Amino acid sequence: MSKVYLIRLSLLGFLVIAVVTPSANATRKSVVLGGKADIPNVQTNIEIQELGRYCVEQFNLMEESEQGNAESIANTAVLNPLNFSRVVSAQKQVVAGLKYDLRIEVIQPDGTNRMFDSVVIIQPWLHSKKLLGFTPVATPVY
Repeated sequence: MSKVYLIRLSLLGFLVIAVVTPSANATRKSVVLGGKADIPNVQTNIEIQELGRYCVEQFNLMEESEQGNAESIANTAVLNPLNFSRVVSAQKQVVAGLKYDLRIEVIQPDGTNRMFDSVVIIQPWLHSKKLLGFTPVATPVY
């Protein structure tokens, strides 16, 4: 047998082994780069709960600022703010930083609970955290 034949046979053997043997990645969930990923154990994740609290606080500040401008014109009282209750679900996406989509339960001024969807982006290298969206959910799903 020639050396070329043995080399080809060896390469063919390695190729067969590589194709037939399942890789470690084949047993893991498929992850799409840049795709959203669910965050597990949201109820006990202190970082996510604090991020939800931050979103409600920022929303209240924006509302207060808008009402403050109206108050100086119309001389009306500023409404009571929303109170953070808990983050119900969360997803994370890698963008130019980390983008979080949170479903947050809040307590309204009248004492009733309501769900809001929130979007916040964190860019640690810029020391930046910004609330991008905070909208009420039409039909809350717990």
